[in-house]
Amino acid sequence: MTKAITVAKVSFPVKYISNKFYISEVSVEGKHTRKFYFRISFYELYAAQVIRTGNCLTLLSTTFEITRDNFWNPHYFEDIARYVFWTFNKSFLLILSDKINGLTIAQLKRCHEILTHDLVPYQTTEGEEVADEELRWCHVKNHFLKKNKKHQQMYTLDQQNRSVLLQALTEQLEERLKSADEKKEIIEEPEFPTFEALLNPVNGGEAATLELIKQKVSEARFEFDIFSRIAKLPNGKNPYGLNSTISAVIDHFYQLGYFKKEADLKTIFRSYSVYTGNSIGKFNIFISEFRNEERYKKNMAKLKALKINKLS
Repeated sequence: MTKAITVAKVSFPVKYISNKFYISEVSVEGKHTRKFYFRISFYELYAAQVIRTGNCLTLLSTTFEITRDNFWNPHYFEDIARYVFWTFNKSFLLILSDKINGLTIAQLKRCHEILTHDLVPYQTTEGEEVADEELRWCHVKNHFLKKNKKHQQMYTLDQQNRSVLLQALTEQLEERLKSADEKKEIIEEPEFPTFEALLNPVNGGEAATLELIKQKVSEARFEFDIFSRIAKLPNGKNPYGLNSTISAVIDHFYQLGYFKKEADLKTIFRSYSVYTGNSIGKFNIFISEFRNEERYKKNMAKLKALKINKLS
């Protein structure tokens, strides 16, 4: 909770240097603003000029520089999140959003943790003791700047930019963790027999059985060629309808006796994924619910219409 604090004593030298840099420009990608309004202490005009340039602002005397390459570095990001008002423009916001895709899971987690904690710069918590005298004085300056409506643009734009990037971090982190869990699930599974080895032989061999199944799948005219690698969507999921096509084909031939008796459905689906590269997310939920889906039932009807012979 952001709150005005009762400030402990701040020494004169600290006040002097902090007031000399009452509100300062933070360069973004090497851009700089004229200092005229700053020198004559018209800080609201100076801040507006900095924002128009696409740069950021700080209340510390420390010099910050922001680039597309250092922004998401957790070592710099902590200070940028805590002590800089994010008043950069929409073009730089887009650049930073694109950069999120290249972060490691560890970087995503740390940056998400920092931004969640410091969603508001110079935030103080009730009962918090601030040892740094300059930072204590910055909290005082921040308190008075907030009361000045002429600085509202700085606070509004800062919160807009932080909200956009926090959402982008959250979405990317969730997607990466989900993908990592799926990979871990596949890696941790024991080795399975090949898909072809699970088939009962027709006309002397399992290869002939597989070709027969492929032929019948082709005759059913499904939307997807499930025995080819199907590209996932940008969000990492399978195209809509692919899972129900896979489940219908495997389950139908399973019921007709085309797979060996010792092979259970879980093993067959897993071996199919290895054979084709078409993995199925949230596998345990899928395996328990696929027969309830309407698209599965429609696909099964197509296969049954072919009147495929049952293997004895």
